[in-house]
Amino acid sequence: MLMMPKIERGHLTIDEQEALFRKGLKDELARATAHFTAPIAAEQPHAGTHKIMEAAYRIVARVPHDAAVIDLETFEAEVDDSWTENEILLLWKTLHMLVTPMSISRTEALEAVGDLGGPLNDGTAKEARAQLLRGHAEAHRRASLIDSDEVRSSGRGIVALLDDDIIGRAWSAQSKPGKPDDCAGEAVRPDAPSMTEPVQDSIYAFPSDLRFSEVMKDVLAELMEEKGWEKDNGQREAVCERAAWICGDKRLKDWSAADAKYFAKTVARFPNKFSWGKLNKSGAMAVPFCEDAIPSNKGMKRSPRTINRDLSILQNVSKRLAKTHWRLKYGDRLEVDFLEYTIRVEDDPENPDRMPWTPDHLKTLYSLPLWQGGGGSIERLKPSGRPMVYMDAAYWLPLIATYTGICREEGSGLEIDDFNFACEVPYLVVKKNSLRRLKTMARARVMPLHPQLLELGLQRYVEAIAKEQGHQVGTCTPIFPELWCKEAKYRGDGKKVPAIGGRRFYAIAWRYAADATHGVMPLPETSDGKKADFHSQRTYNQSVLAAPDVAEKILAMHMGHARKGTGSKKYDRRSLALGEVKELRERLDIMVREMPNVTSHIPRQDRVNLLHLRKRSRVGSAPGRDAQRKFCQ
Repeated sequence: MLMMPKIERGHLTIDEQEALFRKGLKDELARATAHFTAPIAAEQPHAGTHKIMEAAYRIVARVPHDAAVIDLETFEAEVDDSWTENEILLLWKTLHMLVTPMSISRTEALEAVGDLGGPLNDGTAKEARAQLLRGHAEAHRRASLIDSDEVRSSGRGIVALLDDDIIGRAWSAQSKPGKPDDCAGEAVRPDAPSMTEPVQDSIYAFPSDLRFSEVMKDVLAELMEEKGWEKDNGQREAVCERAAWICGDKRLKDWSAADAKYFAKTVARFPNKFSWGKLNKSGAMAVPFCEDAIPSNKGMKRSPRTINRDLSILQNVSKRLAKTHWRLKYGDRLEVDFLEYTIRVEDDPENPDRMPWTPDHLKTLYSLPLWQGGGGSIERLKPSGRPMVYMDAAYWLPLIATYTGICREEGSGLEIDDFNFACEVPYLVVKKNSLRRLKTMARARVMPLHPQLLELGLQRYVEAIAKEQGHQVGTCTPIFPELWCKEAKYRGDGKKVPAIGGRRFYAIAWRYAADATHGVMPLPETSDGKKADFHSQRTYNQSVLAAPDVAEKILAMHMGHARKGTGSKKYDRRSLALGEVKELRERLDIMVREMPNVTSHIPRQDRVNLLHLRKRSRVGSAPGRDAQRKFCQ
């Protein structure tokens, strides 16, 4: 007979959590109210002492019972701007001498679970210890109210501190606003609850009336500092604004797991080209959200990867808020869990989410007047009686991407020192710099330069920019200065151009070139109508290099993908063992062998023609096209 092993749950039920919390509250309340007959501090006011003890217990509840030290991040999560230096010092001393991780041991926690008849294991011991310690913290929070009118008028003395209704009224009374004169000129939200009403029961330890939109900027700033995030041109803030708008920008205490689910399901209904605007200021988000106003997304569905990216950003915000406004009264789980609703993404070879460029489409692209010879600024895609070829980001960035597979932001942020032509195998280096970050560490790589790039005059162009910009070795000088410098921030008519880097390149150059190509040969598109874009050049590179005899590690090095397996990550150091020149030569030979030559028809230039910085890369639409208003139509 087959015996099935008995599976024991490793967590506490809600009833068990509440019972343990109450036990911790009662056990500590007697000590916390000892000052009612004998003061527990001579110099520190009783309320101040309770504040420190409450914080100390909350801190040790978040570390293991056998922790030797308490890290600074855990300590600082409990301390905000309202704490004085003296209070912070006393809290630190309390954690060293009075309240320690062993204030509730693992054995004590298991005994408490056993008294309730619960399962005895590591999981329940950890949860039980945390609930007992949170009960201790709550005891000191309530002890500070012992002299309140609500507690004294109850006639129940210390026992009144166990009554949630009395405590709720006491906190509400303490939170009443001052005299009307003190609040003159302040706007009062019509939906704000009356401060004379009892505090509604909340799942959060510190219910907050602040709106999500009121805290998101500060939270993002804290996360940038803590996690070392780079600036992202407002993308994270925009995602937070969407969450606030879709979920009604409720008070933080009113958010729950249902809001994460609602946001994930609702944002997926919007078309991928939807113009959001700014929360309460402009565009669609200038007015309250209404489901009926969501436009159709037929043929324009948002990518699951984009939705997952938004959920990932919001998850970081939620985790940060879980240390303050969204800290649960019971348990350690994350209440507003956005990642619970991420979409599983599986690549379907028959229905890819991005189509690659084809060799024929690339040949069509490079047959445009921009590369063959056309007019000047904003006339680059039009034939001219005196055709000229000008070199800048519009000319070189697509070419570099075609033969290296770099993405738009990587290419836009290349600098003079990233290129080395004075060697056996000329190469460029993709690395993080002051212009832009890299998506992952694996994206830092060395790329051999395809002979076609050299024949087209890449070295002469880089040297010309270095001379023009007065480049000094070791300084960051972009090879496409028009995408970064302030001088090129405005067009000739005084109007601003968008942002910087890759976004500026797309706005002033790429969309016009792609639209012109589409006018000659319709671009490849996915089943939902998404046309090949600049990033499709990476897909093209991976496709043409994925020959049966090309090793996976070679392809990963070319694309900047993380390599799989411990062996390839830690022990495969071919360039160190055999020399970088040999390794670069091997990769270059594969590139030349496998990559179609799509640029042989581009005329070679005897000199580098540069437009004025303000006019560079301003391409303009092709004849009969209007890329700005009717892109690829």
